[in-house]
Amino acid sequence: MIKKLLAIPLCMIFCVNLHAQIIWTGVKAGYNLSWSRYDDKAYRSQIDVSPVHGFNAGAAFSFRMKDRYFLHTEILYSTKGRVVDGPDLLHDHVIYKYVDVPLIYNVHFKGQLNMGRVRYFKWYAGIGPNFSYWLGGKGTIEHIETFDFEHPQLDYTLKLGFRAEEHLDVADYVYFEEVNRLQLGINIGGGFILEPQNNHKFIIDLRFELGHSWLARDGVTDFIVPTSYAEDLRARQMGGRVSLMYLIEHNLDKRVRNKGKSSNKQSRLKRR
Repeated sequence: MIKKLLAIPLCMIFCVNLHAQIIWTGVKAGYNLSWSRYDDKAYRSQIDVSPVHGFNAGAAFSFRMKDRYFLHTEILYSTKGRVVDGPDLLHDHVIYKYVDVPLIYNVHFKGQLNMGRVRYFKWYAGIGPNFSYWLGGKGTIEHIETFDFEHPQLDYTLKLGFRAEEHLDVADYVYFEEVNRLQLGINIGGGFILEPQNNHKFIIDLRFELGHSWLARDGVTDFIVPTSYAEDLRARQMGGRVSLMYLIEHNLDKRVRNKGKSSNKQSRLKRR
């Protein structure tokens, strides 16, 4: 499944290459703030949900389609999650691990600031789908039942699927049953572009992710301890991101590349 997910940007790169003459490639890293939105009102009324801190990092690709219109994609490793507080002194803090592949259509604009003299800057806005593949995660839970242990906080590893036979009595393995490992969301965002020199960009990217797919359609969490807690996984992952990108321009126009080679050759001849 993860190979199919990664095939999305690779296929897009191949297809867009047939039309786009200018491609920007580079790296991206940043900060996430994420939480879960539960659809069941009865369950939602019993708990309080808080966001958790995370990060994202990976590769970025941007294709100039026409003038100031760009098709942008990334391959990112991301950490997301949520904190749930509820009855019986429940405090469940979990971090999910994902591979994210967003596809965003960006439109670039020019702005200006009047600070003694006019200064120009570039900014953009965009929207598009986000494909996420759920890898697993880790968490920490406190509950009235865990207070009987030497350490009230119980650390656990999150497994996706049904409980394996060798883990039937292992409390620090928690299984999420019948999950949607491949999840779909919507990204809405924008940012500011800094160009310190030709063919190089630093981008401050701001983004909001609106989850569409549930974590699981019918599944629940399988905890050994506490026995009375089962999370409703009919929830959507939400979040905001602030990231920094560094991109380098590549011009695929053969005439431009050949012109550059000719200029370099002439420069070497002059130096001789």
